[in-house]
Amino acid sequence: MNNFIKDIDNILDYIEENDKFLVTSHVSPDGDNIGSSLSINNFLKKIGKEVIYVLDDNYPENLMFLYKEDLKKKSSDVKSNDYTVIALDAGDYSRICVDKKILEQSKGIICIDHHVTNGDYGILKYVDIEGSSTCELVYNLIMRYEERSKIKIIDEDIATYLYAGLITDTGNFQYSNTEESSFFMAAELLSRGAKKSYLVEKIFQSNSLEFYKILGEALDNLEIIDSKISITAVAKEMMDKHKVDYGDIDGITPYTRDIKGIELGIFIKEKEIGEIKVSFRSKNYVDCSKLASEFGGGGHIRAAGCTIKDLDIEVARKILIEKAVEYINIKN
Repeated sequence: MNNFIKDIDNILDYIEENDKFLVTSHVSPDGDNIGSSLSINNFLKKIGKEVIYVLDDNYPENLMFLYKEDLKKKSSDVKSNDYTVIALDAGDYSRICVDKKILEQSKGIICIDHHVTNGDYGILKYVDIEGSSTCELVYNLIMRYEERSKIKIIDEDIATYLYAGLITDTGNFQYSNTEESSFFMAAELLSRGAKKSYLVEKIFQSNSLEFYKILGEALDNLEIIDSKISITAVAKEMMDKHKVDYGDIDGITPYTRDIKGIELGIFIKEKEIGEIKVSFRSKNYVDCSKLASEFGGGGHIRAAGCTIKDLDIEVARKILIEKAVEYINIKN
């Protein structure tokens, strides 16, 4: 955190000098998205700020236990333009999940993010690509506020939200982005009351039977290329058949990578005809963020994604394989 004290202090100074904030994050919510948003929302309320949490997308099924019906709003609920927007975990301006008029008419955007492909937006920025999660950055910011104010802010709720984001983005401390700081953060959050066992059960141990049925079909269709790449796809008709929502099958992605000998896993899911989302996961040397950028996407070195439009799913699959082989061969 020490390298970013100035960035953090600049944001805290701004927060202390202003009163109205709009908290948001990226499209296709995940644990880090939701955890960082809810924790910042509660932090701002605890220090007496007016805050509205806006996200024009639905939570995935395994994170609905975090949903607060009276809290999350849509862009249509925003009636004024005198908010400062705090955009969390949004690696690109285009992925911020509110009406762009709100962003354009706001007092400004504060960007807090950990994506290596983060775009240059915001009047203030705290971007640390070495951070395990945006929740870890939010944790650093709140801890710095506690240090400055001598007021304890992180209670059981905030600790639980932050822990949710930490364990989802680190794969419950399995992924390469897990650092020493992640464990120190986890220990502190547990001492503040974070509901570890509850979160692990809800996030990792509560998949529906329908999810496992579609997972089985996806794995049946999995293809191995050059003994280093695995790829599978789920078409919209498959989701309809199993009655599984588009936002509830991202858990399939790690299965493409977690095969002995595989370096790069690719998961394709079809949102609708002509629009597919692609997730990349690697183990050791393929830079997923660069691979995703070939298709207009981005993310992290070992985990990234993109959206491909106006292509049939099989055509997209062929193009993705060709480009993935190039990245595998860079090492070889």
